[in-house]
Amino acid sequence: MDTVRQTNPPPSTLAERLRWEPTAKQETYDADAAKFAVSGPVPHIAVDPVTVDECDHHKFPSGAPVWWHKNHYSTCWSGYDNLFKPASCPIFCDDSINSFRLVVIGVGDVNTVLNNDTSSPVRKARFTVRTSTGPKSGPEPAPDSSLIRLRINCVALDGTTCQNSQSAGVTKTLGEIRAGFETSFDLTVSGTGTPGDADNKTYYNTSLTITNTLPPGYEPPEVSLPNDALRCDTSTYNYNLDTQRRDRGACIFTDVDAVLHYSKAPGSPVKAVADHIALAQTHPEDTKPGGVGKTIPGSHASGFKLSRLVPELGVGRDDRYAANRFIAQANCIRFWGLDYTQGGKLDCDEYPFASTYEGAAYNLWNGGNTAVSYSSMPLDKGENRAAGRALNVWYATDHILEKDGYYVDIDG
Repeated sequence: MDTVRQTNPPPSTLAERLRWEPTAKQETYDADAAKFAVSGPVPHIAVDPVTVDECDHHKFPSGAPVWWHKNHYSTCWSGYDNLFKPASCPIFCDDSINSFRLVVIGVGDVNTVLNNDTSSPVRKARFTVRTSTGPKSGPEPAPDSSLIRLRINCVALDGTTCQNSQSAGVTKTLGEIRAGFETSFDLTVSGTGTPGDADNKTYYNTSLTITNTLPPGYEPPEVSLPNDALRCDTSTYNYNLDTQRRDRGACIFTDVDAVLHYSKAPGSPVKAVADHIALAQTHPEDTKPGGVGKTIPGSHASGFKLSRLVPELGVGRDDRYAANRFIAQANCIRFWGLDYTQGGKLDCDEYPFASTYEGAAYNLWNGGNTAVSYSSMPLDKGENRAAGRALNVWYATDHILEKDGYYVDIDG
């Protein structure tokens, strides 16, 4: 199999996995706020899944992670399994190889339902494997009659169940695999996650194992790809106003950082907000209340992700969200006066957003004067509300849950 690379791999225990989830990942899934900011229906709540053909043509650059994540719902790998027999001079002085190509995609499920649907949440994922021929050379290539077993592994880290529709794997001859075939493994998750987790999140490591039944002298007998990280949940608060559809549980791959892009280029529907965020991220001392030596988080440069706050979950979250809004608006009044809206033309825009734990009330909840600050200022109402709409639609589209971390990048 081609040399595989794994940076910051998902751990094999639940405690380590919970610490690993918010860490910085090698890959990013980037979304443009502009496509969510415009009025009118957004086609669907879930992002488009990766296809086998798309994965087959994807270029894995040097140093890239093992798995390519098109988005949170899609993972992919492609490469070769090389069945090898070393040269054995003086009879056969050339190496022998008989290989085949694999394309593996994993697609998580988002169970979107109409708003009045009260069906139980569903947690599923599907892996599809497609094979084709590869290089064959040397005096003794592995026989095409050799049996090859392909198996998708799904290991639960938390006592839940990950049922595999083909748990024993699929066995074919090397000749059949080189001729090309396709098969799918359906994973169905059940069970209760970490106690006290409002979203009932459950955690799994998934991988591909290839077992080769070969004559003596041929290798390798078995090879596995490194693990990928699957997370499932039964959350119900992600709701798309345009489509009138709601998440009722989903499975996503979490070894990828979510990044929301706002553009400050001329003509951007969120330019004023993007300018504000750019100023806050790069020159917090020039914002209000700002402050020299302060950090306003959210950019890659800060190394400090924002984490989503969901007031609908209650238990103090609603109070913190309200405090974020109150402190930000009080700041607008403090520096721009009671009529900072200029008769309703402006809104008090805040960054970090009120729907994050890093919002204006961060210091209030974290023991006083920390190095973290925020910014708020009056901005055009239309652009401010377009930016807010984009954020909320993106939360639903990318399945960003309570305390999930993400970055905000400014383009243009």
